[in-house]
Amino acid sequence: RHATRRRLCSRGALVTALLAFAGVVDAEIPFNQPFQVVRPTANHTAMLPVPEGLQMLARHDGQIAVVSVVGPYHSGKSFLLNALAGDPGVFQIGRRTSPETMGIWLCRTSLKASDGSEVWLMDSEGFFGPGVSESYDAKIFTIASLLGGHLVYNTVKIIDQQAVNLLEMLARRAQLFRTRSSAEPTSAEAPEFLSVRSFPPLTWVVEDFVQELPEEHRADEDGATAWLRSYLSEVNSSALDHELAIGGEGDMHLLSRLYSKLKVHTLFLPATQKEHLQDLSKLRFEELTEEFKEEIEVLKAHILSTLEARQFEGKAMRALRFITQALQRGMFHEMPSLWATWTAQVAEMSLQDAETWFASLLTHVDHHDDPVPLATFNRDVENARERSVQFYRELLRDFDINADIRALRDRMANHFQLKMTLYHERVQRWVGELVVRSKDAVARHLNHIELPVDPNTIRADGENITKFKIKAFSDQLLVFAQRGAAVSLGKAAQMPAFSLDPVSQLTTDLRAIMGSKELENEREIAQFFKAAVAAADEAVEGELKLNVNKLMGRTRMKELQSIVAGKCWQAFDEKLAKHKWMMFLVHYKTHKALVQTETYDSRMARFGQANEQKLNVHFRTAMDRCSASYRARKSNLAMPASETDLEAEHRQLATTVREMLDEQAGNNGDLKDTDAYRGAVMSLNSVLEEGLLHVRQKNIELWKVHSDEATRCALRANEAVMRQCGLLCFFNKVPQVHKSTSKKHLIQCFPRSGAGARMSPTMQMQVFENWYNKDLAHDASTVWNNFYIGSGLLGFCVLMLCMAAGYAARSRRRRRSTGASKEAKAKGTESAIAWADNGAIDGRGG
Repeated sequence: RHATRRRLCSRGALVTALLAFAGVVDAEIPFNQPFQVVRPTANHTAMLPVPEGLQMLARHDGQIAVVSVVGPYHSGKSFLLNALAGDPGVFQIGRRTSPETMGIWLCRTSLKASDGSEVWLMDSEGFFGPGVSESYDAKIFTIASLLGGHLVYNTVKIIDQQAVNLLEMLARRAQLFRTRSSAEPTSAEAPEFLSVRSFPPLTWVVEDFVQELPEEHRADEDGATAWLRSYLSEVNSSALDHELAIGGEGDMHLLSRLYSKLKVHTLFLPATQKEHLQDLSKLRFEELTEEFKEEIEVLKAHILSTLEARQFEGKAMRALRFITQALQRGMFHEMPSLWATWTAQVAEMSLQDAETWFASLLTHVDHHDDPVPLATFNRDVENARERSVQFYRELLRDFDINADIRALRDRMANHFQLKMTLYHERVQRWVGELVVRSKDAVARHLNHIELPVDPNTIRADGENITKFKIKAFSDQLLVFAQRGAAVSLGKAAQMPAFSLDPVSQLTTDLRAIMGSKELENEREIAQFFKAAVAAADEAVEGELKLNVNKLMGRTRMKELQSIVAGKCWQAFDEKLAKHKWMMFLVHYKTHKALVQTETYDSRMARFGQANEQKLNVHFRTAMDRCSASYRARKSNLAMPASETDLEAEHRQLATTVREMLDEQAGNNGDLKDTDAYRGAVMSLNSVLEEGLLHVRQKNIELWKVHSDEATRCALRANEAVMRQCGLLCFFNKVPQVHKSTSKKHLIQCFPRSGAGARMSPTMQMQVFENWYNKDLAHDASTVWNNFYIGSGLLGFCVLMLCMAAGYAARSRRRRRSTGASKEAKAKGTESAIAWADNGAIDGRGG
C-alpha cells in the first residue's frame, strides 16, 4: 500500500510539473542569471533534476562549453565564478559559515570558448559540508567532470597530501561511475561523452595564496604545477589502474592520466581588509587587489584558450538528465546491489530511513547558541530515539519483517556519539565562555576601583566578588550537569571531561586577576611613596641650601637639624595626606626609615662635615692671623725687665690676641661650642705658652748679659777654689758641692754689679741656672766625670772587702762542719756496739 501511495504521489508531482512547464513563455535564457538544474534531496543522500532548470536548458540550441568549478564548501567557488564573469553579483556569496550553494547551478555568460561556443559557468555545492555524506560529494564531482569542458578544483591557502588524496579519490569514483554507466544495458544508448577515455582539462586553483613555493620548485617554469605533481601518488599495478591507463610513457600519475591537462594556478587575496573579506559581494571588480585581478585574467585566458564544447548529441540537457538518472538507478559503486531481494531492500531502506530520521531529529537537539543542560539533552535525545523506533516500526508494519531494533540502536548510537562529541565541544566552549565572562566581570569591577586604595580594602572587595562569582559559576554548572531521568534506548550523555576542573580553573584565574590588581595597586602606592621620598629630599636640600654659606656652631646646628627634620617630615606627610591610610602601612615605616637614613641623615652628615671643614679653615686662618699678630707684638716687649712686669705685659698681650680669636667666633660667640674653636684656642694657648717661655728665657739671657761683671767674678772665685782643692776636696769631685759653691760665688758677686743689684732673688737664681748650664757646662761635666770615677773606685774597694769577708766566713763554716761530722761518726760506732751487745744477751736468755 505504501509503495502504491508513493508511486501515485510521484505521478501527481510529475503532472503538476508538466502543467507548470506548459505555462512557461518561450524566451531566451538571460546572461549572468544562474538557475538550478540539480538539487539535493532533504537528507543529501541523492540528487534530483530540477524541471524548471531543464526546461530552460532545453530552450537553448547552441553549443555550450561548460566551465565546472568544484571544491570544499566556503572555499570561494562562487566568488571565483563571479570573478571569471567579471561581475561580483552573479552567484550568491554569504557571510555565514554554512554552505550557501545547494545542488548544481548553471549561468550563461557572454564569454566565448576557443571553438566559438558559448561559455556557461557551473557552480556546485561544496564538498565536506555538515551532514553531507562522502557519496554525495562524489556525485557532485562526477557531474562536474562529465559535463564540464574544463574542470576547476578550488581550494584555499595551500596544497597538501590530504587534499591531493581526496581529489584522487573523487576522480577514481567519477571514472568508475562513467565506466559502469557506459556499460549499463538500458533502452537508451549512453551519450558519446562517456566513451572518451579522459576527463576534460583540470586546473587546481589555490585562492588566498600568500606563501612562497617550496624552494625546490621555485626555479621551475611552472613551479605551482610541479608542486602539485610532487604530491601525486603514482600508478600501482592493480588491474583497475591498468584498465584506466591511457597508454604511453608520459606522466605516470593518476590525475595526469584521467585528465587531459593538469595545471595549478594560485590567486592572491582579493581584499586585505577584514570587513571586505567577510562579504566580498559588496565589492566591485575594480575594488579588488591588483594582484588578484592580474592573476584572474591569466586564469581566464588559460581556461578559454583550450575550452571547447563537449559533444552531448545535440543538447546538454540530455547528458545532464542521463547522468542524474544513472545516479538515481544506483550506478554509483556504493549503492545497494541490484540482485538484493525486495524485502531486504525494504528492511534496509526502512532502517536507513529511521536512521536518517533520527539524524534529522538530532539536528533539532541542542541547536541554540548555548548548549542545553545535560538533562534536557538526554531528554531530547531519548525522545528522538523513541520517535525513530516508532517510525521504524510504522515503516515495517505492513511487511512480514522483524524490526531489527538492535541494529537501529547501534546506528543511532553512532549518530549519538557524534552528536555527543559536538555537544561536549559546545559545553566545553560554553564553560570556557562562562569562565571568561566571570573573569571579565571581576576585571571590570576591579577596573572601576580608583587606585591607589587601601590594600586591605581592595583585598576584601576582591575576595567578596570572587567568592560571589565562583559560587554563581559553581551553582550554574551544578544545575547544568544534572543528568535528569534515566534513558532506556541508549546511553545517557555525560558532562565532558575537563583537563582542569572549571571551578578550580576559575578560582585560579580570579586569584591571578586579584593578584595582578593588588600588584598594580602596590605599584601605585609605591609611586606615592616615591613621590613622598622625593618631596622630603627636596625639602631637606632646599633648607640646607639656604644655610650652605653660613658657619654654624653646635647649638645652631642642632636648631638647623630640628628645622630640617620638621620640613622633611612635613613634606613627606603632605604627599601622603590625600590617603591617610598610607600612614598605617608597612611601606610608611620602611620609606620613613629610608628617608631618615638616605635623605636626612646622609645630607645632614654631609652638611655637618662641610661645616666642620669650613670651621676648621676659618679658625685655622684666624689662628694664623692671631699668631702672626702675637709674634709681632711680642718682639716689642721691653727687656730686660722684672719678672712681674714681664708677666703683666705678656698677659695683656695674650688677652688681646685671645680677643682677636673670639671675634672670629661670631657676634654672639655662636662658634665657641665647636671643636674647631676649641682646637684653635688650644693651639693659641700653646703658642702663648711657648711665647711666654721664650720671653722669659730671652729676659734671663738679657739679664745675664747685663750681669757679665758678676759672672766673671764668680768664675774667678771658682778657679781660686779649684787651685786650692786637693785629693780629698769635694769641689771638683761632687757635682752638688760644685753647683752650690758656684751659686754662692755668683750671689756674692751680684752686689758688685750694677745690673745684678737690681735683680730680684728669683731672677738671680734664674740667671745662675742659665749661667751654670751654659757657661759652666764644661766644668760641671768634668766634675761629673770625677764623681763617676771616684764612685767607681770606691765601689770596687767595697766589693773587694766584701768578697774577703765572705771568704773568711765560708772557711769558718767549713771547719765547723768537719768537726761535727767526726763526732757523729764516733757516736754511731758506740751505738752499734751497744746494740750488738744487747742482742747477744737476749739470745742467751732465750
